[in-house]
Parts: sequence; C-alpha cells; structure tokens
Amino acid sequence: MASNDPFGLRSLDIDALRRRRGAKWQAHPAPFAAWVADMDFEVAPPIAAALHELVDAHELGYPNWGGPYARSPAAKLFPARMAERYGWDLDSGRVHDLVDVIQGVRAAIHHRTEPGDGIVLHLPAYHPFLDSIEPAGRHLIGVGHTGDGFDYDDLDERLGHDRRARLWILCHPHNPLGHGFDVPELERIAEIALRHDLVVVSDEIHADLTLPGHTHVPFASLSSEVAARTITVTSASKAFNLAGLRWAVVHAGDREFHDALDALPGHYLGAPNLMGVTAAAAAWTEGDGWLDAVVDVLDGNRHLLVDLLAEHLPGVGYRPPDATYLAWLDVSTLDLGDDPAAVFRERGVELSPGAQFGRGGEGHVRLNFATSPAVLRDLVTTMAG
Repeated sequence: MASNDPFGLRSLDIDALRRRRGAKWQAHPAPFAAWVADMDFEVAPPIAAALHELVDAHELGYPNWGGPYARSPAAKLFPARMAERYGWDLDSGRVHDLVDVIQGVRAAIHHRTEPGDGIVLHLPAYHPFLDSIEPAGRHLIGVGHTGDGFDYDDLDERLGHDRRARLWILCHPHNPLGHGFDVPELERIAEIALRHDLVVVSDEIHADLTLPGHTHVPFASLSSEVAARTITVTSASKAFNLAGLRWAVVHAGDREFHDALDALPGHYLGAPNLMGVTAAAAAWTEGDGWLDAVVDVLDGNRHLLVDLLAEHLPGVGYRPPDATYLAWLDVSTLDLGDDPAAVFRERGVELSPGAQFGRGGEGHVRLNFATSPAVLRDLVTTMAG
C-alpha cells in the first residue's frame, strides 16, 4: 500500500465490493450500495490477526474468562478505554456484556418503564429506536429539529404536561443527522432530564467516529448526579466495522437498572460471542492506528461530498456531519415524489429512505460515505442520472 494509504482505504475495488456477501452489497440489486451503516473498508489488521489466531488454534469452545458468568475480556477493557479516550472514570462494577446495543436499549425500556409511559427521542431517529417504543406499548415524545437545532424549549413545556414520561433515548452522536452534542447541549438535556425525573439511555456507538473539529463527551461523565440516572450502551462494532460479530456493552449508572440486570439468571440476555469479544478487545488495544486512518478518510469524504453535490445535484441540502459516516441529504427541491430513495435506486444507488427515520425524514435520504473517494465520486455521479 502507498505510504499515505497504509490500509488501502482510499483505493477500493468496486468489483471486489460487489462480490461481498453481506447485506450491504447483496440485499439490493443497485450497482452502488450506500444505505446500511457498514463501511466498505477491510477490517483492521490486528482484528483480523486475532480472529485468525483463534480459528487457527481451533479454540472455538467455551472460553475461560474466570467463570461461566464472568464479564468478558472486552467488557473488562471498557472502563480503561473510556478513561483513556474520553476522560470518563466509570464504576467498573456497573458494566455488563450485551449481544448488541439495541438489546440494551430495549432492556432499559422493559425494566425502567411500563406500558403507557412516554419515551423522549430526537427526531428524525434511528428506526430501531422507533420500533422499540410504540410496539412495546409506550408513547413517543419527539424532540423536533428546526434546522438550527433541536427544540428543547418546546420539549420542556410538553414534559410539564406529560406525567408519564420516564425515559430519554439519546443517540449520541446522532444517527441519521450526524450531529455531535457539545457540552452546553448535553447540559441542557441533563437539566431537563433531572427536572422531569427521566432516566437517559445514551447510545454512544458512533463516539469513536467523531470527526476533526468536534469532541465527544460521554453523557454520564457530566456529573455524578447525571451518571446516576444514565444507562450508557456502546460497542466497538460501528467504528471498527464488526456488526456481524454481535458484542456490545452497557454501563448501568442507574441503580434500578443495574439491580434488574444483576437479578436476571446468568446469560439471560445471551452469552457474549467469543469472536465478537476477541475482535472488540483487539480493536480497543491495537486498532487505533487503523481507526485514525479511517477518520481521516471520512473527514475528507464529508467535505468532498459538498463539492460533488454542488456539481452533480445542485439544490440538495447537506450539512457535513460532526460525527459518523452518514450524510443526511435534503432532496425535497429535486421533485422526486414521495419516495426519493426509490428514484435513486432506479438510477443505480441504494440509499436509506428518510421516511424510515420518522417525523422529519420526509424529502430526505441517508447516504453512507464510508468508502473510497473514487467510489464516492462514481456513486454521486450515478445518483444524478
């Protein structure tokens, strides 16, 4: 690989991508895939080496982690990872393994709310969050986005009249907007949550993909008072492209939720996946050089997209994200009808339809730019038809 591209992140082969067997490139027939939140980059070499070592040694049986219900090695690394990367000194006794982040969110809904209770959520929203609320008999309390930011004054007023609000799901950084919550905004969220007695479930899976010029601050790190009502869920899976390996972690700062998890029979929520744990541990101990290179490519791509849209799709609204590799595109001026994603699919690019992200998603599509600059150029050119 070239010295300025040691991991081949800038020189992807589109034909090789199209031969991949995962959902991103095989679930839909479009020649370009920019929908689901998987990156096109090859896995970090230390992760590949750790997984090869495991398989080559034929060590795929029950792991020896200090007992049948002991925390996994990745979960044990989590406190040090948070301290070193974000300055968050957390209580390691409140850490629990999960299969994935959504499992943690839904467990919090189950244990900390009752049917009929209200759950606060920034809109538009990652659709599995939406699918976790009303189907569970809870009601949605949306925080609308005005274009200049989220309307917390309106939320605060409505919470004053909704006596059954119990929980706030905070997607931090935000998917699909790519919005990074700075400290003043986090403090505003905390102030509202404290005044209305809300437990906050902070999904911080995109934290390691915070882009230059912005800083991620864990919500629970704001204060001990905030930490005591926060449930933090995260994983190495998003930043290191490991979604299929099924491992995540939760820090149950909220005492009632921690006690509920402790009271469950061992592995009631599923045993940690050996491959997922091995990959996450390698990512968090040896993968940051690769991650730095990925962030550098993503930073370039988010700005490249500004120029590509201006050239090929003028009129599309786009604000480069603060974090993630997800571009939230306002295509309402293009007169593409009620389902613009379907039009782009016909032209050859699979995107995520804005409508699936709930209120505020109309007239939008979400584009995944975690690919090489050359593939991104061809993708946007194809979108233009």
